[in-house]
Amino acid sequence: MKSYFVFLLLIVLFFAGCGKSEKDQFEEANRLVQGKKYTEAISAFEKMAKEFPVGDFAADAYYQIAKLYQAGVVTGVDETTSQEKAVDYYQKVFVNYPKFESAPSALFMSGFIQANTLGKYNEATVTYKKFLQTYPNNELADDAKVELDNMGLSPEEIIAKHQTQFNVTK
Repeated sequence: MKSYFVFLLLIVLFFAGCGKSEKDQFEEANRLVQGKKYTEAISAFEKMAKEFPVGDFAADAYYQIAKLYQAGVVTGVDETTSQEKAVDYYQKVFVNYPKFESAPSALFMSGFIQANTLGKYNEATVTYKKFLQTYPNNELADDAKVELDNMGLSPEEIIAKHQTQFNVTK
């Protein structure tokens, strides 16, 4: 009976080792992106990230998915839904992989899309404030402050605001 369990364990370990490595799956997903097979690439990135959630490439996989949705290249997904999915994936990167090198960029981009593409100013304000609290010295901190200062303003209103500030300080 004991040898049966050992045999069964060996079979399970053998078949578990037959799958593609995390790196191989990540590279395959990137090849799909290069071939402009975006829907298949997203599926491949998601599969890899779910199979290796604490691996070396999971955070980057979710970041790549966010970029694809932000670019609006996924067929069958309308622009608003695509941008909302980009925000969701960028925030997934920030929340689940805060030490990932692109986590600050992911958080900033989620706020940028919320404000400038989706017009969700309240959500963007929360996101930018979280960015500034979490990454006060990041290279994007000044940009987050500018975004907060100009939240909801049209380009004409921003120009008028800056002209008024210039004239007051002149």
